[in-house]
Amino acid sequence: MTECQRRIVSEEYADFLIETGYEEERFQESFPDFCRQDTGYKYGVLYASLEESRPITLERYTYSAIPKLFGLMDTSAAEATGALRLQRRSSVQLTGAGVIVGFVDSGIDYRNPVFQDGSGQTRILALWDQTIQTGRTPEGIAYGSEYTDEDINRALASEDPYDIVPSRDEDGHGTFLAGVACGSEDVERDFTGTANESLICAVKLKPAKRYLRDFYLVEPSDAAVYQENDIILAVTYLLRIARRERKPLVLVLGIGSGSGERAGGSVLSQMLNYFGEMTGNCIVTCCGNEGNERLHFAGDLKGNTYEDVELRVGEQTEGFTMEIWGNVPDILSVAFLAPSGELIPRIPARVGSDVVLNFLLENTRIQISYSLVEGRSGMELIFLRFLDPIPGVWTIRVYGSNVLSGRYNIWMQIRQFVNDGTFFLKPEPDITLDTPAATDSVITVAAYDHVSNALYTDSGRGFTRINTIKPDITAPGVEVYGPGKNQTYVRRSGTSVSAALVAGNCAQLMQWGIVQGNVPQMKTNYIKNFLIFGAQRDRDIAYPSRVWGYGKVDLYETFRILTQV
Repeated sequence: MTECQRRIVSEEYADFLIETGYEEERFQESFPDFCRQDTGYKYGVLYASLEESRPITLERYTYSAIPKLFGLMDTSAAEATGALRLQRRSSVQLTGAGVIVGFVDSGIDYRNPVFQDGSGQTRILALWDQTIQTGRTPEGIAYGSEYTDEDINRALASEDPYDIVPSRDEDGHGTFLAGVACGSEDVERDFTGTANESLICAVKLKPAKRYLRDFYLVEPSDAAVYQENDIILAVTYLLRIARRERKPLVLVLGIGSGSGERAGGSVLSQMLNYFGEMTGNCIVTCCGNEGNERLHFAGDLKGNTYEDVELRVGEQTEGFTMEIWGNVPDILSVAFLAPSGELIPRIPARVGSDVVLNFLLENTRIQISYSLVEGRSGMELIFLRFLDPIPGVWTIRVYGSNVLSGRYNIWMQIRQFVNDGTFFLKPEPDITLDTPAATDSVITVAAYDHVSNALYTDSGRGFTRINTIKPDITAPGVEVYGPGKNQTYVRRSGTSVSAALVAGNCAQLMQWGIVQGNVPQMKTNYIKNFLIFGAQRDRDIAYPSRVWGYGKVDLYETFRILTQV
């Protein structure tokens, strides 16, 4: 293991996303003993001693420099999307052949026969396991272990496959998504994926470091948590594979974060936007499962000096973070009223200020970080960390000065990072898309129940904070049947499942457009609009909808329209 590799995976080193140029040079002056990982985009990941990097605050580092945390988005479908009719239709037979579908997730069970062709050879072109440090690292990346299709085929032919390719999917989430998107037909189990002849690439993300879990106060301790910089490098890896193979790529992200202003301003969102606009790339993500979780509040200070926001904090809550996003030129500031009645008066907003409030009657502390202009979005951000909050109803008093818009939003982390008993008493279910779902040049997918034809109630809702239409399309995401761990079949629900099904549809479109030469310039927004053409729309719903987007995906109808034009 190289020294840089050791630092990348070590809990004793902190990770930072730093923009190339002046910002990176300034960082390197502060931490001359650092390790750098290139992302292939305009940001680098720098690893510095955690001891020297502390304290981790927005006052010392920018909001975007501290990697955000992401979780997994879940708790007959392929037929409902129209995919199987196109697989079987003799005039087109669209199976995703010649297209790579890439997954950034919990890994993949490469031993499962649904990822093999008719001769028993793997359809997995490459697998990068970020958690294993004993194998060959990918080209240009300093950590993890990469396994090729040749490695996997040798493992499949071996009596002990894990001696050759030791990668496992302990969660099963990545295996399931890859299966419903790309799984080969299993006649005996009555299963097939939407793009059942596509090539597959998978990245198994390594768990987030403890210091970041502590910074974002993630509860519970066993939650699956991943870092933004590892996801960015996973995207870079999959793009490099696609370029090397000279094949189109459909990239699937079944993960989401509660951080960000829901307008595409995060580092990951900007990167996805950049690559999603390139010919031959299609990026698909889910809108998240926060629509019903009561973790979003929308306020309006127009005509008022302040507004009270009530938050119920559950028993045995160790802590949580939240983000208040305002619109320039409004200047927001906050005060707090504890359940005990203790009031902390308004803390004025100052450029780059960090303040820690200590309550007299309890052990609660609140850390406030003001960013009058957050670097990536240009909007005001108030970042709050509640440590050891006493249970009960808290009041966050939001003040406004220099008010023009008056509107603001408060988001907490995704539910799997926050105690179940913690929620806003007057929540707003709209604009509950997770990051990076608000990114423009990606296809954002919501979920519905294809049996009852009803919306999946937890599905994140749009539009974005700046009123861009998201989600784009809706697909089956309730009790969907697919491959689980240990070569079993299970049912899963969630918008990540919907995104995987649509990714398979996108691979079929990529095959028709690029591989077969019908639309050689095809990319994300082409495919998005093709799906919108054929979407099923109910007469009693106004489209585009905050919950349904432009309707339910129907790829067969899309091709019927395209072939008649």
